[in-house]
Amino acid sequence: MATILVALAGLIAVPAVSHTNPGTTFSLMASSMAFVAMAIAQFMATRPPVVEKLFGGLDRIYHFHRKLGIAILCLIGVHYFVTPDFQGLAVTSGLNILAATLGEWAFYGFVFLIVLSLVKVIPKTRLQFPYHYWRVTHRFIGILFILVAFHQMFIKRPYDGTALLATYLNLFAAIGIASYLYTQLLPWLRTRRYEVVDVHRHDGATIITAKPAGRKLSALPGQFGFFRVDKSGLREPHPFTIAGIEDDGTVRFAIKPLGDYTRALREAVAVGDRLTLEGGYGHFNHRRGGSKQIWLAGGIGVTPFLAMASRLTGDEGQDIHMVYCVRDGAEAIGLDTFRTQAEKLGNFSFVLHNSATDGRFDAAKLVAGAPIDPGEADLWFCGPPPLRLAIEKGLKELGKPPRRVEFERFEFR
Repeated sequence: MATILVALAGLIAVPAVSHTNPGTTFSLMASSMAFVAMAIAQFMATRPPVVEKLFGGLDRIYHFHRKLGIAILCLIGVHYFVTPDFQGLAVTSGLNILAATLGEWAFYGFVFLIVLSLVKVIPKTRLQFPYHYWRVTHRFIGILFILVAFHQMFIKRPYDGTALLATYLNLFAAIGIASYLYTQLLPWLRTRRYEVVDVHRHDGATIITAKPAGRKLSALPGQFGFFRVDKSGLREPHPFTIAGIEDDGTVRFAIKPLGDYTRALREAVAVGDRLTLEGGYGHFNHRRGGSKQIWLAGGIGVTPFLAMASRLTGDEGQDIHMVYCVRDGAEAIGLDTFRTQAEKLGNFSFVLHNSATDGRFDAAKLVAGAPIDPGEADLWFCGPPPLRLAIEKGLKELGKPPRRVEFERFEFR
Protein backbone atom coordinates (compact mmCIF):
# COMPACT_ATOMS: atom_id res chain seq x y z
CA MET A 1 0.00 0.00 0.00
CA ALA A 2 2.78 2.45 0.93
CA THR A 3 4.56 1.72 -2.34
CA ILE A 4 1.34 2.36 -4.28
CA LEU A 5 0.80 5.71 -2.53
CA VAL A 6 4.35 6.78 -3.39
CA ALA A 7 4.02 5.67 -7.02
CA LEU A 8 0.65 7.42 -7.26
CA ALA A 9 2.33 10.73 -6.44
CA GLY A 10 4.53 10.30 -9.48
CA LEU A 11 1.58 9.44 -11.72
CA ILE A 12 -0.50 12.39 -10.50
CA ALA A 13 2.46 14.68 -11.15
CA VAL A 14 2.54 13.83 -14.86
CA PRO A 15 -0.55 15.77 -16.00
CA ALA A 16 0.34 18.67 -13.70
CA VAL A 17 3.89 19.20 -14.98
CA SER A 18 4.20 17.43 -18.35
CA HIS A 19 3.62 20.68 -20.25
CA THR A 20 7.11 21.84 -19.14
CA ASN A 21 9.95 19.65 -20.49
CA PRO A 22 11.13 16.05 -19.92
CA GLY A 23 13.83 16.97 -17.39
CA THR A 24 11.51 19.12 -15.30
CA THR A 25 8.76 16.50 -15.45
CA PHE A 26 11.17 13.79 -14.27
CA SER A 27 12.52 16.01 -11.47
CA LEU A 28 9.09 17.02 -10.16
CA MET A 29 7.82 13.45 -10.33
CA ALA A 30 10.78 12.41 -8.18
CA SER A 31 10.23 15.25 -5.70
CA SER A 32 6.51 14.44 -5.37
CA MET A 33 7.25 10.77 -4.73
CA ALA A 34 9.99 11.62 -2.23
CA PHE A 35 7.66 13.93 -0.31
CA VAL A 36 4.93 11.31 0.01
CA ALA A 37 7.54 8.73 1.05
CA MET A 38 8.79 11.14 3.75
CA ALA A 39 5.24 11.58 5.08
CA ILE A 40 4.68 7.82 5.17
CA ALA A 41 7.99 7.37 7.01
CA GLN A 42 6.83 9.93 9.59
CA PHE A 43 3.54 8.06 9.97
CA MET A 44 5.31 4.73 10.47
CA ALA A 45 7.45 6.29 13.20
CA THR A 46 4.29 6.59 15.32
CA ARG A 47 4.30 2.77 15.55
CA PRO A 48 0.58 2.42 14.66
CA PRO A 49 -0.89 -0.94 15.83
CA VAL A 50 -3.06 -1.33 12.70
CA VAL A 51 -0.09 -0.94 10.37
CA GLU A 52 2.01 -3.26 12.55
CA LYS A 53 -0.64 -5.94 12.10
CA LEU A 54 -0.65 -5.45 8.33
CA PHE A 55 3.14 -5.73 8.15
CA GLY A 56 3.28 -8.70 10.53
CA GLY A 57 5.29 -6.98 13.26
CA LEU A 58 7.02 -3.76 14.24
CA ASP A 59 10.39 -5.22 13.23
CA ARG A 60 9.17 -5.49 9.64
CA ILE A 61 7.86 -1.93 9.73
CA TYR A 62 11.34 -0.76 10.69
CA HIS A 63 12.93 -2.71 7.86
CA PHE A 64 10.49 -1.24 5.36
CA HIS A 65 11.17 2.16 6.94
CA ARG A 66 14.86 1.63 6.16
CA LYS A 67 14.11 0.74 2.53
CA LEU A 68 11.90 3.80 2.33
CA GLY A 69 14.85 5.90 3.51
CA ILE A 70 17.00 4.55 0.67
CA ALA A 71 14.25 5.36 -1.85
CA ILE A 72 13.90 8.89 -0.44
CA LEU A 73 17.64 9.45 -0.71
CA CYS A 74 17.59 8.41 -4.38
CA LEU A 75 14.50 10.47 -5.24
CA ILE A 76 15.65 13.70 -3.60
CA GLY A 77 19.00 13.19 -5.32
CA VAL A 78 17.23 13.10 -8.67
CA HIS A 79 15.28 16.26 -7.84
CA TYR A 80 18.42 18.08 -6.66
CA PHE A 81 20.67 17.20 -9.58
CA VAL A 82 18.03 17.34 -12.34
CA THR A 83 17.17 21.02 -11.85
CA PRO A 84 13.60 21.95 -12.85
CA ASP A 85 13.42 24.62 -15.56
CA PHE A 86 10.03 26.23 -16.20
CA GLN A 87 8.00 29.42 -16.13
CA GLY A 88 5.69 28.83 -13.16
CA LEU A 89 3.53 30.32 -10.47
CA ALA A 90 4.89 31.87 -7.27
CA VAL A 91 2.82 33.09 -4.30
CA THR A 92 5.25 35.95 -3.59
CA SER A 93 8.89 36.42 -4.47
CA GLY A 94 9.81 36.55 -0.77
CA LEU A 95 8.15 33.26 0.12
CA ASN A 96 9.50 31.68 -3.05
CA ILE A 97 13.09 32.61 -2.15
CA LEU A 98 12.62 31.40 1.45
CA ALA A 99 11.06 28.14 0.24
CA ALA A 100 14.01 27.56 -2.11
CA THR A 101 16.52 28.20 0.68
CA LEU A 102 14.72 25.96 3.17
CA GLY A 103 14.42 23.23 0.55
CA GLU A 104 18.18 23.29 -0.03
CA TRP A 105 18.93 23.13 3.71
CA ALA A 106 16.47 20.29 4.11
CA PHE A 107 18.13 18.39 1.25
CA TYR A 108 21.55 18.50 2.91
CA GLY A 109 20.01 17.61 6.25
CA PHE A 110 18.13 14.62 4.86
CA VAL A 111 21.17 13.32 3.03
CA PHE A 112 23.27 13.53 6.19
CA LEU A 113 20.69 11.89 8.48
CA ILE A 114 19.67 9.14 6.05
CA VAL A 115 23.28 8.23 5.30
CA LEU A 116 23.94 8.23 9.05
CA SER A 117 21.04 5.79 9.48
CA LEU A 118 22.23 3.48 6.71
CA VAL A 119 25.95 3.47 7.53
CA LYS A 120 26.38 2.60 11.20
CA VAL A 121 30.06 1.69 11.00
CA ILE A 122 32.64 3.94 9.36
CA PRO A 123 34.08 1.95 6.40
CA LYS A 124 37.48 0.30 6.97
CA THR A 125 37.32 1.09 10.69
CA ARG A 126 35.66 -0.34 13.77
CA LEU A 127 34.21 3.04 14.69
CA GLN A 128 30.44 2.90 15.15
CA PHE A 129 28.13 5.84 15.61
CA PRO A 130 26.54 5.31 19.06
CA TYR A 131 22.86 4.44 19.06
CA HIS A 132 21.86 7.18 21.52
CA TYR A 133 23.53 9.89 19.42
CA TRP A 134 21.90 8.50 16.28
CA ARG A 135 18.50 8.50 17.97
CA VAL A 136 18.83 12.16 19.00
CA THR A 137 19.88 13.25 15.50
CA HIS A 138 17.13 11.14 13.91
CA ARG A 139 14.51 13.22 15.72
CA PHE A 140 15.49 16.17 13.52
CA ILE A 141 14.02 14.39 10.48
CA GLY A 142 10.57 15.58 11.54
CA ILE A 143 11.76 19.18 11.58
CA LEU A 144 13.34 18.72 8.16
CA PHE A 145 10.03 17.34 6.89
CA ILE A 146 8.27 20.52 8.01
CA LEU A 147 10.85 22.55 6.07
CA VAL A 148 10.21 20.41 2.99
CA ALA A 149 6.45 20.85 3.43
CA PHE A 150 6.96 24.64 3.46
CA HIS A 151 9.19 24.28 0.39
CA GLN A 152 6.67 22.31 -1.66
CA MET A 153 3.81 24.61 -0.67
CA PHE A 154 5.43 27.99 -1.42
CA ILE A 155 8.08 27.26 -4.05
CA LYS A 156 7.36 28.41 -7.60
CA ARG A 157 5.63 25.57 -9.45
CA PRO A 158 4.03 24.88 -12.86
CA TYR A 159 0.56 24.16 -11.43
CA ASP A 160 -1.82 26.07 -9.17
CA GLY A 161 -3.14 25.23 -5.72
CA THR A 162 -6.34 23.64 -7.07
CA ALA A 163 -4.48 20.93 -9.00
CA LEU A 164 -4.95 17.33 -7.87
CA LEU A 165 -1.21 17.07 -7.23
CA ALA A 166 -1.29 20.06 -4.87
CA THR A 167 -4.19 18.54 -2.93
CA TYR A 168 -2.46 15.16 -2.75
CA LEU A 169 0.81 16.64 -1.47
CA ASN A 170 -0.99 18.90 1.01
CA LEU A 171 -2.80 15.86 2.41
CA PHE A 172 0.50 14.07 3.01
CA ALA A 173 2.00 17.24 4.45
CA ALA A 174 -0.75 17.20 7.07
CA ILE A 175 -0.23 13.47 7.75
CA GLY A 176 3.53 13.87 8.09
CA ILE A 177 3.41 16.93 10.37
CA ALA A 178 0.67 15.43 12.57
CA SER A 179 2.66 12.19 12.83
CA TYR A 180 5.80 14.03 13.86
CA LEU A 181 3.95 15.97 16.56
CA TYR A 182 2.41 12.72 17.79
CA THR A 183 5.83 11.05 18.10
CA GLN A 184 6.94 13.91 20.33
CA LEU A 185 3.95 13.21 22.61
CA LEU A 186 4.39 9.43 22.42
CA PRO A 187 6.37 9.10 25.68
CA TRP A 188 3.38 10.50 27.57
CA LEU A 189 0.62 8.75 25.62
CA ARG A 190 1.66 5.10 25.38
CA THR A 191 4.13 4.49 28.17
CA ARG A 192 3.52 2.75 31.50
CA ARG A 193 5.27 3.41 34.79
CA TYR A 194 6.85 0.44 36.60
CA GLU A 195 9.03 -0.13 39.67
CA VAL A 196 11.89 -2.62 39.85
CA VAL A 197 11.23 -5.22 42.57
CA ASP A 198 14.07 -7.66 41.85
CA VAL A 199 17.41 -7.70 40.02
CA HIS A 200 19.36 -10.92 39.45
CA ARG A 201 22.75 -10.68 37.74
CA HIS A 202 22.95 -14.10 36.15
CA ASP A 203 26.03 -15.17 34.18
CA GLY A 204 24.00 -15.09 30.96
CA ALA A 205 21.82 -12.04 31.53
CA THR A 206 20.59 -9.34 33.88
CA ILE A 207 17.12 -10.47 34.94
CA ILE A 208 14.92 -7.54 35.98
CA THR A 209 11.47 -7.98 37.51
CA ALA A 210 9.15 -4.98 37.80
CA LYS A 211 5.59 -4.30 38.92
CA PRO A 212 3.23 -1.64 37.56
CA ALA A 213 3.01 1.64 39.46
CA GLY A 214 -0.28 2.39 37.69
CA ARG A 215 -1.78 0.98 34.52
CA LYS A 216 -0.16 -2.29 33.48
CA LEU A 217 1.54 -3.00 30.18
CA SER A 218 -0.62 -4.65 27.53
CA ALA A 219 1.54 -7.37 26.01
CA LEU A 220 1.42 -11.01 24.96
CA PRO A 221 4.10 -13.65 25.63
CA GLY A 222 6.73 -13.37 22.89
CA GLN A 223 6.27 -9.65 22.32
CA PHE A 224 8.83 -6.95 23.08
CA GLY A 225 8.67 -3.51 24.60
CA PHE A 226 10.68 -0.30 24.72
CA PHE A 227 12.44 -0.12 28.06
CA ARG A 228 14.20 2.70 29.88
CA VAL A 229 15.22 3.39 33.47
CA ASP A 230 14.56 6.79 35.02
CA LYS A 231 18.19 7.11 36.06
CA SER A 232 21.16 9.03 34.71
CA GLY A 233 22.73 7.25 31.73
CA LEU A 234 19.83 4.79 31.36
CA ARG A 235 17.01 7.02 30.10
CA GLU A 236 17.41 6.12 26.43
CA PRO A 237 14.60 3.72 25.37
CA HIS A 238 15.77 0.40 23.94
CA PRO A 239 13.74 -2.54 22.59
CA PHE A 240 13.93 -5.76 24.64
CA THR A 241 11.86 -8.93 24.49
CA ILE A 242 9.62 -9.49 27.49
CA ALA A 243 10.82 -12.67 29.20
CA GLY A 244 7.67 -13.02 31.29
CA ILE A 245 4.42 -11.24 32.02
CA GLU A 246 1.90 -12.10 34.74
CA ASP A 247 -1.83 -11.42 34.94
CA ASP A 248 -1.23 -8.60 37.44
CA GLY A 249 1.09 -6.85 34.99
CA THR A 250 4.39 -7.93 36.59
CA VAL A 251 7.04 -8.21 33.86
CA ARG A 252 10.50 -9.72 33.59
CA PHE A 253 13.27 -8.79 31.20
CA ALA A 254 16.39 -10.88 30.62
CA ILE A 255 18.99 -8.54 29.13
CA LYS A 256 22.43 -9.70 28.06
CA PRO A 257 25.25 -7.14 28.58
CA LEU A 258 26.42 -6.85 24.97
CA GLY A 259 26.76 -3.08 24.46
CA ASP A 260 27.40 0.14 26.34
CA TYR A 261 23.78 0.54 27.44
CA THR A 262 23.23 -3.05 28.53
CA ARG A 263 26.53 -3.13 30.42
CA ALA A 264 25.68 0.14 32.19
CA LEU A 265 22.23 -1.25 32.95
CA ARG A 266 23.72 -4.36 34.55
CA GLU A 267 25.94 -2.26 36.80
CA ALA A 268 23.46 0.46 37.79
CA VAL A 269 19.89 -0.89 37.87
CA ALA A 270 18.61 -1.53 41.39
CA VAL A 271 15.48 -2.46 43.30
CA GLY A 272 13.25 0.61 43.66
CA ASP A 273 14.27 2.15 40.32
CA ARG A 274 11.44 3.50 38.17
CA LEU A 275 11.00 2.14 34.66
CA THR A 276 9.14 3.55 31.69
CA LEU A 277 7.83 0.81 29.40
CA GLU A 278 6.03 0.88 26.07
CA GLY A 279 4.55 -2.13 24.30
CA GLY A 280 3.88 -4.79 23.50
CA TYR A 281 5.00 -4.99 19.94
CA GLY A 282 5.65 -7.83 17.54
CA HIS A 283 3.79 -10.92 16.38
CA PHE A 284 6.14 -13.61 17.66
CA ASN A 285 3.49 -15.71 19.37
CA HIS A 286 3.12 -19.47 18.92
CA ARG A 287 -0.69 -19.35 19.08
CA ARG A 288 -0.82 -18.19 15.47
CA GLY A 289 1.37 -21.12 14.42
CA GLY A 290 0.64 -24.68 13.29
CA SER A 291 -0.17 -27.81 15.26
CA LYS A 292 3.47 -28.95 15.26
CA GLN A 293 6.24 -26.54 16.22
CA ILE A 294 9.94 -26.59 16.91
CA TRP A 295 11.26 -23.72 19.00
CA LEU A 296 14.96 -23.00 18.55
CA ALA A 297 16.64 -20.45 20.83
CA GLY A 298 20.23 -19.29 20.54
CA GLY A 299 21.72 -17.57 23.60
CA ILE A 300 19.70 -14.61 24.83
CA GLY A 301 17.19 -15.39 22.06
CA VAL A 302 15.57 -17.62 24.66
CA THR A 303 13.59 -14.70 26.13
CA PRO A 304 10.40 -14.92 24.00
CA PHE A 305 10.30 -18.69 24.46
CA LEU A 306 10.66 -18.29 28.21
CA ALA A 307 7.59 -16.04 28.23
CA MET A 308 5.61 -18.37 25.96
CA ALA A 309 6.58 -21.60 27.70
CA SER A 310 5.65 -20.24 31.12
CA ARG A 311 2.07 -19.66 29.93
CA LEU A 312 1.53 -23.08 28.31
CA THR A 313 -1.32 -25.07 29.82
CA GLY A 314 -1.29 -28.20 27.66
CA ASP A 315 -4.60 -27.56 25.91
CA GLU A 316 -3.23 -25.42 23.06
CA GLY A 317 -3.76 -28.16 20.47
CA GLN A 318 -0.07 -27.82 19.53
CA ASP A 319 2.85 -30.21 19.96
CA ILE A 320 5.97 -28.19 20.76
CA HIS A 321 9.60 -29.26 21.00
CA MET A 322 12.12 -26.70 22.19
CA VAL A 323 15.88 -26.65 21.76
CA TYR A 324 17.91 -24.11 23.72
CA CYS A 325 21.46 -23.64 22.41
CA VAL A 326 24.10 -22.06 24.67
CA ARG A 327 27.85 -21.77 24.36
CA ASP A 328 28.29 -22.79 27.98
CA GLY A 329 25.82 -24.19 30.48
CA ALA A 330 26.52 -21.37 32.94
CA GLU A 331 24.82 -18.82 30.66
CA ALA A 332 21.53 -20.73 30.40
CA ILE A 333 18.54 -18.99 32.02
CA GLY A 334 15.02 -20.17 32.79
CA LEU A 335 15.89 -23.88 32.89
CA ASP A 336 13.57 -24.54 35.83
CA THR A 337 10.63 -23.13 33.86
CA PHE A 338 11.35 -25.21 30.75
CA ARG A 339 12.04 -28.44 32.62
CA THR A 340 9.01 -28.06 34.89
CA GLN A 341 6.73 -27.48 31.92
CA ALA A 342 8.23 -30.43 30.02
CA GLU A 343 7.59 -32.72 32.99
CA LYS A 344 4.07 -31.43 33.57
CA LEU A 345 2.74 -31.04 30.01
CA GLY A 346 2.28 -33.74 27.44
CA ASN A 347 2.54 -31.39 24.48
CA PHE A 348 5.89 -29.78 25.37
CA SER A 349 9.39 -31.26 25.33
CA PHE A 350 12.70 -29.55 26.02
CA VAL A 351 16.38 -30.08 25.25
CA LEU A 352 19.36 -27.97 26.34
CA HIS A 353 22.26 -28.04 23.89
CA ASN A 354 25.55 -27.07 25.54
CA SER A 355 28.04 -26.38 22.75
CA ALA A 356 30.99 -26.61 25.18
CA THR A 357 30.21 -30.29 25.84
CA ASP A 358 27.90 -31.32 22.98
CA GLY A 359 29.73 -29.68 20.09
CA ARG A 360 28.39 -27.39 17.40
CA PHE A 361 24.64 -27.57 16.90
CA ASP A 362 23.47 -28.31 13.36
CA ALA A 363 20.46 -29.50 11.41
CA ALA A 364 21.40 -33.17 11.72
CA LYS A 365 21.40 -32.91 15.52
CA LEU A 366 18.08 -31.10 15.43
CA VAL A 367 16.50 -33.89 13.37
CA ALA A 368 18.04 -36.65 15.49
CA GLY A 369 16.93 -35.17 18.80
CA ALA A 370 13.46 -33.92 17.93
CA PRO A 371 10.37 -36.05 18.58
CA ILE A 372 8.70 -33.95 15.85
CA ASP A 373 9.68 -34.22 12.18
CA PRO A 374 11.01 -30.74 11.22
CA GLY A 375 9.60 -31.25 7.74
CA GLU A 376 6.09 -31.39 9.18
CA ALA A 377 6.50 -28.52 11.64
CA ASP A 378 6.89 -24.77 11.90
CA LEU A 379 10.32 -23.57 13.01
CA TRP A 380 10.17 -20.69 15.49
CA PHE A 381 13.60 -19.15 15.89
CA CYS A 382 15.17 -16.41 17.99
CA GLY A 383 18.92 -15.98 18.16
CA PRO A 384 21.94 -15.16 15.96
CA PRO A 385 20.96 -14.95 12.26
CA PRO A 386 23.91 -17.16 11.14
CA LEU A 387 22.54 -20.02 13.25
CA ARG A 388 19.10 -19.69 11.69
CA LEU A 389 20.51 -19.60 8.16
CA ALA A 390 22.71 -22.64 8.84
CA ILE A 391 19.79 -24.64 10.27
CA GLU A 392 17.48 -23.68 7.41
CA LYS A 393 20.13 -24.66 4.85
CA GLY A 394 20.92 -27.91 6.66
CA LEU A 395 17.27 -28.96 6.94
CA LYS A 396 16.75 -28.25 3.25
CA GLU A 397 19.76 -30.41 2.37
CA LEU A 398 18.37 -33.20 4.55
CA GLY A 399 15.06 -33.00 2.71
CA LYS A 400 13.24 -31.74 5.79
CA PRO A 401 12.60 -28.02 5.24
CA PRO A 402 10.15 -26.60 7.81
CA ARG A 403 6.64 -25.74 6.69
CA ARG A 404 7.42 -22.15 7.63
CA VAL A 405 10.08 -20.26 9.59
CA GLU A 406 9.10 -17.54 12.07
CA PHE A 407 11.62 -15.04 13.39
CA GLU A 408 11.92 -11.35 14.19
CA ARG A 409 14.59 -8.88 13.09
CA PHE A 410 15.76 -6.99 16.15
CA GLU A 411 17.57 -4.28 14.22
CA PHE A 412 15.83 -0.94 14.62
CA ARG A 413 18.29 1.28 12.84
